[in-house]
Amino acid sequence: MLINFSPNSALGQLLLLRSIAILLQLVLVLISLWFLDKNLPEQPIFTVIALESVFQLASIYAYRKASEVSPGAMVMQLVADILFLTVLLSFLGGASNAFVSLLLLPCIIAAVTVPPRFVVFISAAALVAYGYLYTVVPMHHHGMHMGQHLLGMLVNFVFMVIVIVTVVTFLASRIQQRELALAKSREKQLQQEQVLALGSAAAQVTHQLATPIAHLSLLFEELNEDFPQHPAVKEMQAPLAQCKTQLDGFRAQTELLKPHAQVHSQGFETLWQQLHELLTLQFPEQSISCQLPPESFSVNGDPMLIPALFNLFANAAKANEKSSASNLEVNVTVAEDTTSTTRLCWSLSIRDFGPGIEMDKLALIGKSVVDSSSGLGMALLLSHATIERLGGTLHLSNHQTQGAVSVVTLPVV
Repeated sequence: MLINFSPNSALGQLLLLRSIAILLQLVLVLISLWFLDKNLPEQPIFTVIALESVFQLASIYAYRKASEVSPGAMVMQLVADILFLTVLLSFLGGASNAFVSLLLLPCIIAAVTVPPRFVVFISAAALVAYGYLYTVVPMHHHGMHMGQHLLGMLVNFVFMVIVIVTVVTFLASRIQQRELALAKSREKQLQQEQVLALGSAAAQVTHQLATPIAHLSLLFEELNEDFPQHPAVKEMQAPLAQCKTQLDGFRAQTELLKPHAQVHSQGFETLWQQLHELLTLQFPEQSISCQLPPESFSVNGDPMLIPALFNLFANAAKANEKSSASNLEVNVTVAEDTTSTTRLCWSLSIRDFGPGIEMDKLALIGKSVVDSSSGLGMALLLSHATIERLGGTLHLSNHQTQGAVSVVTLPVV
């Protein structure tokens, strides 16, 4: 029989513990019958152990193809453990049996493996089981001193359940939070490694293109002097000027990476004017419906901010072209930062009327390299890295009716 669940999973460890418990129960009962008390009710005890073994085999068969189980299934398994242990101890002295403290074990396992509401249920089941075992203690154990001792054990058990469950639940929660933080840190590191690889490749390509572009600029100047009215010469001017502008921007960005480099602020109006001009030049058929705040404010003057934001506009315009749409809705707001009441943030929302983002790529796009024929994932990855470097966030979603929405939030300088 093929078993898929891992021994390191919660289900695998629970079933392993139960197998060990069944084996120990048989060994201890046989030792008691052979060397200690020969008046034990053998048939009920072996019947309970046999039923527990059948339940164990049924559980292994039922979950043989499951790598993990739901919290409800774990609760069912733990309740079954409490039930079998309670019935077994009821034939072996009830609450006076030294192994009655084993009822704490399902509570501890629940505190680590299931949500808090199920932990409360398992703890209540253990307390009810102990209360039942307290009522079935043999009559010769109900002397004055023994009765007080059993009552003290009951109070101690209740106290132990409350303390252990509270402490273990708290520690398990802290461990889960730490694991979540580590997972986010690993994801962040992977993203930074991808961006670093892309940046290194881009820097190498830019360095290699600088000399050919400079050579083409000299040839263009000679051609412009010899054939100033030729249509091809006029068409070459804009692409070469754009290449030169991009190279100058790259050089300006490298200057910011030097020690003690200062980044100046700029007015949002200047930023918006440059974005609007770029969009008009590259996508003249697209129109923008924008709502801008009445008051002026300053934003980060990092030279990579405009390319990062323009990538979002370019993706929105390309999405519109797929649906034959020609309108982009832009909304800019300024509000207090939710994490600090002393700092203001500005948000830029861009909505297109295209087909939207595929659901299987929505959670990954902008955070890792996603296969895309249009290069959407690469551009958003670089934009996301730049926005995060400037202390902002980028949120992508699909609109309820049509299209996608990109929301950028950055601090006001």
